[in-house]
Amino acid sequence: MRKIIALLAFAVFAALPAAAQKYASVNAKRANIRSCAGTKCAIKFYAWRYTPVIMLKTNEDKSWVMVKDFEGYTGWISADLLSPNGGMSAKVDLNVRKSPSASADIVCTVEKGYPFKYLTRQGKWIQVVDEPVNAKDGKCTGWVYNANLWGFFKQ
Repeated sequence: MRKIIALLAFAVFAALPAAAQKYASVNAKRANIRSCAGTKCAIKFYAWRYTPVIMLKTNEDKSWVMVKDFEGYTGWISADLLSPNGGMSAKVDLNVRKSPSASADIVCTVEKGYPFKYLTRQGKWIQVVDEPVNAKDGKCTGWVYNANLWGFFKQ
């Protein structure tokens, strides 16, 4: 069933006009981004849940998608590991704050590239939540200035 949903979501992406960039986010705790379309291909890097990517092209049977992240790194990911739901990546090391203000208390600090799920917006601030690799680390929910994030969200 999950594979059918992923394929339907991918079909929606494929139906968009060619000029429009097609965004997706990783929908797996950790996904392998590979050098070619297949599980036997070398792993180039990893991406975590909510990592936003631009979809560049697919293999012939549309089971693999070539993607690009916010730093321009490219590779192949299995299509069923992508979601049309939004995701955001930290463009720089940043502080996540308790409220939408540069003077608000810091909830957590994350490194460049750290992925978040979009929650809501207030002016130029975006409320986000993460899904840490280790559940014992606890979730970080707070506010980030939008200029420090790259990605997209669905409303």
